[in-house]
Amino acid sequence: MKTLVKAIVLSISTALIATSAMAAPQDHQPPKPHAQQQHKAPAPQHYAPQHKQAYKKVDPSRDWRVGQKVPSQYQSKMYKVDHSKYKRLSKPGKNQQWIKVNGDYILTNVVNHKIVKIIAA
Repeated sequence: MKTLVKAIVLSISTALIATSAMAAPQDHQPPKPHAQQQHKAPAPQHYAPQHKQAYKKVDPSRDWRVGQKVPSQYQSKMYKVDHSKYKRLSKPGKNQQWIKVNGDYILTNVVNHKIVKIIAA
């Protein structure tokens, strides 16, 4: 009788272990083809500098209007110009400055970045 109980317990435990192993998720990845395992030099690629962004070239005298906000990329100090070096530019008022974008001069409000005046090149 003891051997019969042992045989039944052993067969049930084996069956439980086998079914749990079959139900376990398979985390195997397919083997890579031989050609992909070889180390090859990467193909030359053309990388653009990450600090520069590609912007559409604008013509402020044609594309922008008085009262519009100057796009953020043109609000930096690198576009600012000194009015005294240019005969065509008047002295800016309080909270105003001149910027030069693609040859055009734009008088902007430095507080809200709105265009006050545009002088085409």
